Amino acid sequence: MSHDRKDPDACVAALVERLQATQPLRVWSLIVTIFGDMVAPRGGEVWAGTLSDLLAEMRIDAAAVRAALSRLARDGWVDRMKVGRLSYYRLSAQGQKAFVPALARVYRLSGDARAAAALRIVVLPEGEDRGALRDGALKSGYGALGPTVLLGTSASPPLEGPGADRCTHLAAEVIGGSAADLAARAFDLPPLAERYRRFIAAFSPLDAALAADGAPSVAAAMVARTLLIHDYRRLILRDPMLAADLLPANWPGAEANALTARLYAALRPGAERWIAENGRSSSGDLPARASGDSARFSS
Repeated sequence: MSHDRKDPDACVAALVERLQATQPLRVWSLIVTIFGDMVAPRGGEVWAGTLSDLLAEMRIDAAAVRAALSRLARDGWVDRMKVGRLSYYRLSAQGQKAFVPALARVYRLSGDARAAAALRIVVLPEGEDRGALRDGALKSGYGALGPTVLLGTSASPPLEGPGADRCTHLAAEVIGGSAADLAARAFDLPPLAERYRRFIAAFSPLDAALAADGAPSVAAAMVARTLLIHDYRRLILRDPMLAADLLPANWPGAEANALTARLYAALRPGAERWIAENGRSSSGDLPARASGDSARFSS
């Protein structure tokens, strides 16, 4: 082993340090990641203690976990169930509705959405709902052509919230001018590109360590997979999924996608073992993952 290369467990410890340096530390968002990655494919229910055990590996205390779960329940994302003195949490109907398209996007369960994406125009409705709709759309990867006109693609998520049913959606065909110039005008791509580059820089040392030195410990594999998906989903859900000919030169998204798929596969054995040894629901051990889970990052 070279003197300047860290072993896998040391790389995972560095990722935890990076997480802890993020302020404010949004524990509720980490729990959303865990639900999508670990809980949703295994029946959708988990013991609060399982979440606390995993987050403790990231130096997050049980009080912060309880507060985050209370927030998610209050906001309607999860339902809480008490069995004796133990608390269990299950995705609510609202949570499941939001998770299905998000999981397909994050884990590429529907093929190469970027290659198939075509431009779409959305005209926002008049009224007081317009501002909230616009803000939500921009956070979900839409671009702005004006105060009331958005640019998205056929891979963009549907708009949610009051007034969404009053939006006008148009297929866009560029018959004059440059589609690439239109995309550059609508989408603020440089900040997203920089976030992709930071993601690649953060996880490449672990990629190299796994290739050279083999698997991390079971707990480290589960922590690494959680942090990998946590960071990746916050990028990919904001990516407008533009076709390659509409993106700037040297777009780092493809490299980030390949890195994520490679690491997810490498970390899977250790992470699955951690889940088998530690995951609990109200009926006992967490169920085996759904058959569709094996298709994650396979396309």
